[in-house]
Amino acid sequence: MYRKLEKLLHVEELNEFFEAHHDDDTQTFLDAVVSYLDFEIVIDGQGIEALTALEGEPVIFASNHPYGGPEAMVLFSIVHRLFPDAKLVAQSFLKFIKPVEKACVFNKREVKTLMEAANNRNSLIFYPAGYCSRVLSNGEIFDYGWQSSFVRIARRKRMPILIVYTDGQLSRKVHWWTRLRKLLNIRLSIETIFLVDEMFKLKGKTLRMVIGSTITPEMIDSSKMSDRLFSDKLRQYCYELRKDSRLIFDPNIQPTLPQL
Repeated sequence: MYRKLEKLLHVEELNEFFEAHHDDDTQTFLDAVVSYLDFEIVIDGQGIEALTALEGEPVIFASNHPYGGPEAMVLFSIVHRLFPDAKLVAQSFLKFIKPVEKACVFNKREVKTLMEAANNRNSLIFYPAGYCSRVLSNGEIFDYGWQSSFVRIARRKRMPILIVYTDGQLSRKVHWWTRLRKLLNIRLSIETIFLVDEMFKLKGKTLRMVIGSTITPEMIDSSKMSDRLFSDKLRQYCYELRKDSRLIFDPNIQPTLPQL
């Protein structure tokens, strides 16, 4: 049983990787992760040009979370190269990974902590769902409803927002376990045990990202809507980019995706 669990978690491969890169700086480590996973990265939509146009000013990036990890490392690698002060709003387990620890913000539910990072003119990368994408009540795979803290910070600190859509989804096995857990009313996300193995199955695959149009501070101010509603519209826009990579954000977009 122990050997099977060790294999499922790829303990040997991960230990070898972390031993080789334990003392890397943040960018070197992120690039090493991307190289190790051997992704063919395709950037569609507004492209890298949308990032370079904002280079030098603090930006908020918000993205869907189809795989629960590897896509965050890829986006962080791209963003950190252009915005060296960028910080990833992350899960607490990244505290144990030395090369990225200082480049993360962990108290994501405490707006005060996030505001402090914004006060320091750090760009921030959010995965507002807080979880990897799941099968929702409509039977389709999307993020859970997005937390609105990233909109609140963008509004208060007058920071532009860039939405990044990442194509892909976890295997049927993971979603089967999610449905079973919910059926049995188990709160613990036991399906997360498969996420490392899912990541290794992605090695050598194509990872497509779509960068949306810039949502300016003026656009946020003029919307006159709640942070929650604006967040719902941005989540809707993120998934619309899957169908039309050149789509420009329209504040009148109607959020139709279920929250759960």
